[in-house]
Amino acid sequence: MSSPSAGPGAASVATVNGYHVMDCIGEGSFGRVFRGRKKFSSEVVALKGTKSARELRNLKKEIDIMQGLKHQNIVRMLDTFETEKEVVAVTEYAHGELLQILEDDMQLPEEIVRSIACQLVSALYYLHAHSILHRDMKPQNILLGNNGAVKLCDFGFARSMGINTMVLTSIKGTPLYMSPELMEEKPYDHSADLWALGCILYELLTGSPPFSTNNII
Repeated sequence: MSSPSAGPGAASVATVNGYHVMDCIGEGSFGRVFRGRKKFSSEVVALKGTKSARELRNLKKEIDIMQGLKHQNIVRMLDTFETEKEVVAVTEYAHGELLQILEDDMQLPEEIVRSIACQLVSALYYLHAHSILHRDMKPQNILLGNNGAVKLCDFGFARSMGINTMVLTSIKGTPLYMSPELMEEKPYDHSADLWALGCILYELLTGSPPFSTNNII
């Protein structure tokens, strides 16, 4: 998915598979995320594409998990398509980022944190009831939609638990929000998501995470 052309005489907005591709809103090892608009409508979406073989496998797993999710506090998967160069996932677009609010305001009032907590607990309850672990709960993966709606996103590390799978052992997540069993490389379950949520809420209330580390050792 190419970025919009900006040269003289070029179209200001590129179009791919029925979507106008607008500005790039995120970039990392996984690929890039663009803000877009569905053709012939005012619906704004997010388009996430990747080209590397490794990240392509991860994105396909993420798509498989997200296509089965339907909850008001989880970013909805709207569409997927393939171009000659990459696979693209189309999700609903949420205009605000919890991380940006935290960086600007340092800490949030208790009533706002309470509202965020209730919505994230609801999202996690839904995921865990469907045997899905998010495994990367952090402010960067929490978006804010209209009217204060909280949206959990980025299911790149998510894992669907099978009938015979009670615990996981692979180390996934961000050290600041990882549970003790993850840090100690021990088996873990859905409680790892709840630990991360507690760390996030602590940070929202105080302005600093409860622990300070970028390493798991």
